[in-house]
Amino acid sequence: MSSAVGGGVMSTRSSVRERRRRSTRGSWIALVAATTLGDAAGAVRAEVRAEGLTSGQVYRLVVQSFDRGTAHGPGRDERPIGSVQRVVTGDELRHGVLVSVVEMRGGSGTTAASASPVVLAWVDAGEGDLEWDGRMARPQRGSVYGVARRAKTSDTVQISLNRTRTA
Repeated sequence: MSSAVGGGVMSTRSSVRERRRRSTRGSWIALVAATTLGDAAGAVRAEVRAEGLTSGQVYRLVVQSFDRGTAHGPGRDERPIGSVQRVVTGDELRHGVLVSVVEMRGGSGTTAASASPVVLAWVDAGEGDLEWDGRMARPQRGSVYGVARRAKTSDTVQISLNRTRTA
């Protein structure tokens, strides 16, 4: 039976397994997302660092992932496919903060062939409103932020918060 199928069903099953294997590498949250939500879910791990922030000061860190963007960030009309926020200190950011972001895509769970996925992170002074996941949040004027392009096959990025939003 499998020899009659050729590259059809068997290759589809193996590609689905490979996508799940790739999406679950490195994080329990990615495993939960892939097994619970299927191929439309994935996860990315971000290591966020910042220099020059006040030691002991409390900040709200927001990390969002997008299917499309440039080295300057996502387009104005792009909506995040994943987001997370948490309270951090300047000291923690100086040493690096690891966060896992669950991504929810519509349809097949893959980005378009021409898309260049990006991850955007920023900090705002204070704890902010942490009831939500940060999906609707946007960096404000004066926010320190960073952007990292992500390879479509990579589930890990490093982001340096080294820019200040001026507009």
